[in-house]
Amino acid sequence: MASSKSAVIERLGDRYEILQPIGQPFGQQQQLLARDRQQQRPVVIKSLTVEENTLPEDISCFEREIHLLKSLSHPTIPRYLDSSTVNTPDGKGLVLVQTHAGGQTLAEQVSSGQVYSEATIKAIAKQLLQSLIYLHGQGLVHRDINPENITLVTRNLLPGQACWLNLGTVQYVQVQRPDTLVGTYGYMPPEQVGGEATFSSDLYSLGATLIYLATGCHLGELPGQRLRVEFVCAATRLSPRFQQWLNWLIKPSVSDRPVSAQQALSALNYLPLAMSKQRLQRLWRSPKARGPVPIAPSAQAQAQPFFTQIKSAKKSRSFELVVPPAGLRSVYCKRALPPLLVGGAMLALALYLMTLLTFSPAMLTSFSGLAALAAACLGIVGCVYSLRFLRSGLALLDNALLRQIYIQLEADVLLISYKYRWRSPVYIVNTKRSDIYSISALPNGEALRILTHQNRTRVRYSCYKLAVSDGALSHRDIRWLTSLLNDWRHQPGRCAGN
Repeated sequence: MASSKSAVIERLGDRYEILQPIGQPFGQQQQLLARDRQQQRPVVIKSLTVEENTLPEDISCFEREIHLLKSLSHPTIPRYLDSSTVNTPDGKGLVLVQTHAGGQTLAEQVSSGQVYSEATIKAIAKQLLQSLIYLHGQGLVHRDINPENITLVTRNLLPGQACWLNLGTVQYVQVQRPDTLVGTYGYMPPEQVGGEATFSSDLYSLGATLIYLATGCHLGELPGQRLRVEFVCAATRLSPRFQQWLNWLIKPSVSDRPVSAQQALSALNYLPLAMSKQRLQRLWRSPKARGPVPIAPSAQAQAQPFFTQIKSAKKSRSFELVVPPAGLRSVYCKRALPPLLVGGAMLALALYLMTLLTFSPAMLTSFSGLAALAAACLGIVGCVYSLRFLRSGLALLDNALLRQIYIQLEADVLLISYKYRWRSPVYIVNTKRSDIYSISALPNGEALRILTHQNRTRVRYSCYKLAVSDGALSHRDIRWLTSLLNDWRHQPGRCAGN
């Protein structure tokens, strides 16, 4: 393996001057600080040696990082420069070249004796929270925030720009695999150990990183009971309010942490008010889970809830569930109203403009005739765009009033389709039992999520969500359906309802 790694680096020697390794090596990956001889600038070179024992997940993770660097743009995110495939005697190597802002990692600065003031830690926290707001806004969760993964340029003893060093663990929050453990010990929240990282998990890891800057210790080295750690640091003279903010980030329960990175950033200077608002909200509203909640199969899975509108039918080789349309009070109807009103108004105005046109010999020679012709042309364009609005509104109305959702459980296949009157069904899920690796209830009980390795439909989504707003469903129906599907999934050779 070492010879393969060195062979990859040798292929890059003509263009780049290798300076030193940075960060922690992971498996067959390595990360090097180098200098571009042509552009005369520092760069970070990441390489993955692909051999016979290389896991497909490592290759997809490396390729995902290349794709993300190309699509993301933020001061804290390295900029994509180049990527290539290098042939070696034992196989091949994947190479990614990205910009390097300079400076050392936070872990290197702490090990060299760097002492951070409260103002410096706050400045770093603000930059990283702004980066998390950007990533979370894209539906991405970082999953591995730690001092080894953050570089900081220090100028005249003042903190400069903080940057992520590695985005290899970044993933869309809806397509995580629950059987994959990602993160660094001492910085992972409890829920991430179970394989389900949320946006709030990144806040926990950020809090643990900031505490490391203040104390030089990991959370696991601090005193605490079970999963609860109370951070008190008098040695660095951090204000009690800032220590309270840090303790807020590292709460073991997801519901006790800030709701979002934006809330954590806003509360950095107004912590008592922000925490008081959150406590009042918990008093008036029942606590709701914010992460995916797997529901284990149970003996009560077959008991259909009372007052449900779901219709079930046991057939010879399958068990079929029919979810009626959402109805007039659904979200689809509310969304259909604006495009229908706008489209109707545009169509009426367009037809009126077209009636102004009168054909006569003097039409093209008089000002009024040319104006009427221009109005008619404008009316034709308005008709086209009004029909687009009306089509969009009618499609939403169709989903609310006519669309039924069919869930068919066969001996070894799960089928989910949308069926309309006088039209052929549209299949959304067509997957085998063995290809499903997660069925769970999503945050607030609003939807259930099905993750599959292979979906044999025309549009091959690997993630399907059935939300309360998709049909005549309640939160109780979502929990029952999740339990029923899990029961079918964990009992090979039989369909639900047997």
